[in-house]
Amino acid sequence: MKNYKKHIFNLLSAIVILIIFIPVLSRAQTSGGTGGGGTSGGTGGSSSAIPIVISNPFKKDTIQGLIQTIVDEILLPIGGVVAFLMIMWSGFLFITARGDLTKIGKAKQSLLWAVIGAAILLGAWIISQAIGATINQLRS
Repeated sequence: MKNYKKHIFNLLSAIVILIIFIPVLSRAQTSGGTGGGGTSGGTGGSSSAIPIVISNPFKKDTIQGLIQTIVDEILLPIGGVVAFLMIMWSGFLFITARGDLTKIGKAKQSLLWAVIGAAILLGAWIISQAIGATINQLRS
């Protein structure tokens, strides 16, 4: 049985590696345009270059933009999902308690902390909006 688990683990590892690296290897070859050594249309051997543009992930080059992007695009989506899952987990604990007072107490504690976490998440969003409004007022 132990050897069977080892083979399953190796097979799954190989599948994950193939899923990751096959697309990378297939994108390794890029065409040079005409296929004739990378030159384009006989213009003296100049090759066509693809411009590389790296965009700013924070969209604004200000402190307000940084805070707003971190809260709105990172903290809220991840925290919202975690808060939802924790509330669901505490509901599962309530269902599986079956009248046991210690398990019900644990479920209540779990629900309390999940709601406190969601409130902190909402408070962080409110504070970031207040900071952004204050910075906009000071700027103008």
